[in-house]
Amino acid sequence: MHISELYKQIYRRFDDVTPLPVDCGKLCDKLCCRGDEESGMYLFPGEERLFINNDHFSVLPTDFKANGRQVQLLVCHGPCSRMDRPLACRIFPLFPLYHKETGLKVILDPRAALCPLTHPEAAPYISPRFIRRVTKVFRLLVKIPEIAAYLEAISDTFSDLEKLKGDIL
Repeated sequence: MHISELYKQIYRRFDDVTPLPVDCGKLCDKLCCRGDEESGMYLFPGEERLFINNDHFSVLPTDFKANGRQVQLLVCHGPCSRMDRPLACRIFPLFPLYHKETGLKVILDPRAALCPLTHPEAAPYISPRFIRRVTKVFRLLVKIPEIAAYLEAISDTFSDLEKLKGDIL
């Protein structure tokens, strides 16, 4: 199966499940969908093929590398259809923290501070079904070496950030 087809199948897994049973964008006036020409979402390995030559998005290279491969950033040109979103948007504000030694753990994405759902008082309202779906999908995806390497690289960055936070004071 081609990686593009795999992502399309994965996207469909999120057609019927979201972090809240209502449009969470109403809480924050869709902050996660607003950015500038340099902010966006990292694309998973091979996912950029689905967004090249699409007038609603730009795919930009980043300085971040995973397994020697340059990670691509998807920049939106305004709000898009929910069905057109990349995987990172579909699982937002969660992230699949992964290390080969310790396995997979779904967490609130530390880069998602703008999202009201990342506040401690909001945690009980995030759909358990949504969390289970993200976990199930990524238990499958980490079996793909390129995706596992990508998740480990970002997870290592998150671990480094946590260590730095502890060293600030």
